Amino acid sequence: MRTTNRYIDNQRAYIAKKKALPLIGFTNAQDEPVSWNDIAVTFTYSDGKTMNIYFCNQNRKSPRIRTRFTNNDRLAPETHDMLFSYALDVIKENTGISNKTHKIKAARLFLSYLDENVATATLEKIQHTIDLKTNNIALISFIKWLHTHKIIPKSYQPYINSTVQSIRNKSGDDALEEERSKLPSEKALLALGAIFYDVIPPYQGGEKDSVEAWQPFLSSKQEQRDSFSCTMAALGMASPNRVGAEQVLLTPQQIQRHTQIINGQKKTVHYLNWRGSKGYKDNQNHINAEMVDSVDRALHYTILATEPARALARFYRQPNRPLKEVLGEFKPSDENRALLKPSMNQSTNLLHLGLLLGFFDGTDKCVRVTLGTKGAINVSISQPKFIKPIAQLEALDTMVFKYRCPYARVLTGCAYSSKDQRDKYTSGKQELTVAELQNHIIKINQSQLNGKNRLQTKSLDFESALFAYTQKQMGGRVTHPFILVPIGSLSGLFADDLIKENKTRLILFERHGFASSFLLLPHQLRHWQNDYLAKKGVSHHLITMVSGRKSAEQTLTYIYTTNAQNASVIGDISYSNEPESDIEAKISLRIRTMSQFNEAIDNETPTFVHETGFCTQNLALSPCTYMTEFETQCALCSSSCHVTHDSAAIDLLLKDLKVQTHNLERVQEAINFQTSEGMQNWYKTHYRNTCMLKRLIEVLSDDAIVAGCMARLLTRSNSIRISNLLTQTVEDRKLALPDAEQALQAAIEAKNNENKNKNKNEAKNNFLDFLGSL
Repeated sequence: MRTTNRYIDNQRAYIAKKKALPLIGFTNAQDEPVSWNDIAVTFTYSDGKTMNIYFCNQNRKSPRIRTRFTNNDRLAPETHDMLFSYALDVIKENTGISNKTHKIKAARLFLSYLDENVATATLEKIQHTIDLKTNNIALISFIKWLHTHKIIPKSYQPYINSTVQSIRNKSGDDALEEERSKLPSEKALLALGAIFYDVIPPYQGGEKDSVEAWQPFLSSKQEQRDSFSCTMAALGMASPNRVGAEQVLLTPQQIQRHTQIINGQKKTVHYLNWRGSKGYKDNQNHINAEMVDSVDRALHYTILATEPARALARFYRQPNRPLKEVLGEFKPSDENRALLKPSMNQSTNLLHLGLLLGFFDGTDKCVRVTLGTKGAINVSISQPKFIKPIAQLEALDTMVFKYRCPYARVLTGCAYSSKDQRDKYTSGKQELTVAELQNHIIKINQSQLNGKNRLQTKSLDFESALFAYTQKQMGGRVTHPFILVPIGSLSGLFADDLIKENKTRLILFERHGFASSFLLLPHQLRHWQNDYLAKKGVSHHLITMVSGRKSAEQTLTYIYTTNAQNASVIGDISYSNEPESDIEAKISLRIRTMSQFNEAIDNETPTFVHETGFCTQNLALSPCTYMTEFETQCALCSSSCHVTHDSAAIDLLLKDLKVQTHNLERVQEAINFQTSEGMQNWYKTHYRNTCMLKRLIEVLSDDAIVAGCMARLLTRSNSIRISNLLTQTVEDRKLALPDAEQALQAAIEAKNNENKNKNKNEAKNNFLDFLGSL
């Protein structure tokens, strides 16, 4: 007799549902529309970002989109289809591409090692497979997905360990060692300051417009790798931001200031317009006052140094635009203007533009041309050689590129010695007209005009980028003056400049005479900035705001103090920077707690009273979007704070608990309760929320807790944080809640056996009795 497995049935039903949908946006390795049988696929988002996804087994350790897969590389058919279904759901998530890729890869490796359909696997087999790897944190999402779609039993809760450890779990020497490993050394920061002074010297005479001392540094003959790294480091030290994801997407600007009178004193804040990351919108990012002058000088220098590359980008996007629009803010030297005598209202060609941008300064400003070119100059010695001034070149003049010819090196930035170099820089030809070379160079640079950061989470037009460089400016083996450096590579270049991983390459410190023991990691600047602010006395909520984090709890990961040092910190409240609003006294106990709360956070958060507590959300800037079916609307909101032993609030919450328990009973008695999936989902959600309400009431009524403490319910972590604002201590209570899934199953089985099995009714009622046993 055939045995049914409802988990396999659920799996097959969900896969069938997914297969009924068209696979829009997918291509295979041959750039053709995909089928469900493809082992490697590429998904392209509407903004052009791409994501490669693989469905192979462990035979392929490091698959690539062009890998030639065989049938031996395939997962089992149902496992393949389930992984494809999971990938379709992950793609829709509002997270970065890197995060999505890690989730799908973790699921693929897990299923490959499991080597059977997960719907039939035992918990022991699943746990054993997970234990084969030491870090499975990305697998958590897949396990939740399997539970959501009922492909494995809800009771299957495997333990998933992560090797990532928080400093909050350490103490003593371990915490101090963690601090030392994540914070940059003082000697490295001091060395960086000395290099910064040399690379971007102060204004002459202290006048901001006096940049004469910079002219030798801004010459087209000078590399800008050092100034780039110093500017990136200065920004990283001035504001606790995500260096690689955000800084490389800044636009040309200098520090802006906002001044207002507070308590009779003039206060000024400094900021830059910033591109957000991790889902954050663009914002005005705070710059520390101590770093304002240095950062402003670095930005000013960088804007001047990078204008030639932005001019190139404008030309590559629209070669026919007038020269004055292409040049923008760039001012050609008098010498080059005199040579070319350009018409600013007409278009130009690439080499004439390069002449005006100074790319040929320090040379004879000529190119090698073919015999018979009009205006050519014969400089033959042992072999025929003809050159022509760049200023006199015409679109149909043919240029000559030879191995190790100095004229070829000026135009290509390399020795022009290999077939690969000829193919890449001159389309495989050794003779090209000016127009042909221009068209080829424009084609090479097209992919860089819409610059993206390394993780492809944000983008901007290259012509609007602050950090816009050519290969010649960044140095290296190839120094092509007309090829743009991809925005996405800048964070890697910065990291490579601070820590030595390649023995043959000198890092920033070594280039300026410091030992190889001097090193720095880009993310250490963010850790240092948070640690610096904390030790300076800045409260955690303010660090949270200037760092661009969603919660103050995240900030604790970046502050290097031991558990004992953190004992007096209040870190459980949502913060804002709006002044305290005037609040009329409604409930004296609640108002006293609010006053203590506002005093504890320096009056930077507006609060207002609601029926069972008070709210910390700044409704002037962020309108409330929290909705609930409870009578007390705000009770379970994470922005809502409640006061222990507030009798009026407790009475109201008790009445609401009674109403919600009655609503659960009413739904249980509905005729279609056993068959309606929507009704059952509502039951589980509402049961869990009602249990949380009961636990909140218990905490607010607990005689062991001092009256007047503040309690905040954190639904995501199933906990309640209790803050004593007098002693400035925080207690985190985990909530023990009944299993909502078991409550639902008991209710369904009791309904099916209502007149047959008294015990089933008792099981159903026991779960509801829990709500009434206060």
